[in-house]
Amino acid sequence: MGLELKHLRNFVAVADALSFSVAARRSFVSQQALSRIIQQLEQELGVKLFERTTRSVRLTPAGAAMLGPARQSIAAADDAVSAARRAGSGDYRRSLRIDISSSDLQTGAVLLRAFRRRHPQISTWQVEEGVDRGLAALREGRLDVLLGLAAHCPLDVPAEVIRREPVVLGLSAAHPLSRLDAVPVARLAGEPLLMPADEVAGEWIEFIAQFCRQAGVRPRRWPGATHGAHGAADVLREGNCVVPTVRWDDPPADLVFRPLVEPVPVFDWAIMTAPCTEDLSPVPHVEAFVDSARQVAARCGWLPPPGTVPSLAGTGGFLDDVPGGGALR
Repeated sequence: MGLELKHLRNFVAVADALSFSVAARRSFVSQQALSRIIQQLEQELGVKLFERTTRSVRLTPAGAAMLGPARQSIAAADDAVSAARRAGSGDYRRSLRIDISSSDLQTGAVLLRAFRRRHPQISTWQVEEGVDRGLAALREGRLDVLLGLAAHCPLDVPAEVIRREPVVLGLSAAHPLSRLDAVPVARLAGEPLLMPADEVAGEWIEFIAQFCRQAGVRPRRWPGATHGAHGAADVLREGNCVVPTVRWDDPPADLVFRPLVEPVPVFDWAIMTAPCTEDLSPVPHVEAFVDSARQVAARCGWLPPPGTVPSLAGTGGFLDDVPGGGALR
């Protein structure tokens, strides 16, 4: 496997909190993923770093011995990243490193196309790692812009809601729910829901569970996971499940998408950027992307006029009516 910086960061997070659940929340990963990372680290080292019981977590002697050097290694890595960013090499200043969540989804695809048209001189390096990993990448200087739900975004990471998008239900045209013009969330009771893997989109899965609870529904998960629209479409065509989703950039003609209602779940797309520090001046290409996104949002009517609906600060929510919805296929 080989020791990686993420192992040290997660080890220190657990050592500081002495709680896997608290450390997972602070590190923006699921508790299951955090436990797996610590297990990998212990297997690599051949020693136990924590003593775990049902009521407590404490460092072993080996863990206590590792904590100080681990902190020093993380600090040295952070210093190296800051030094590189301050130096502002030509390649760094000319490129934008961005995670738009998924190329298959309309919001990120539209924002990226608009940015490329306005700024053809700025190259873009696109990744799709998800919000949890993206927040870590922003902190480590490996990412400039992250697009997604900012429900767990820390206070020092700038986040701006750019679109409030109603959630829809994707399904086969042969599915019984496709006969409805709009699907009440309560009708999802008992329906297998197609979802991504937890480690890729934990915040999206949490959001689905939230609006299902609002309607008194306990989500039932389809026994599997897919990645991207093509994989999801293949599963949906079989008619054995449905998928809560936001709008796809190029939806297949043989699938249908129906608004979810009662309540209307609203996904808050937010632009998150690297934490502000005293030694880093604003990065021009990041400012250019944010400005371009604001123009797109205004032109497309993605955000309601100020004061017409309560701001949920990037957490998602529910509305009776949302402007800027557009037509569904």
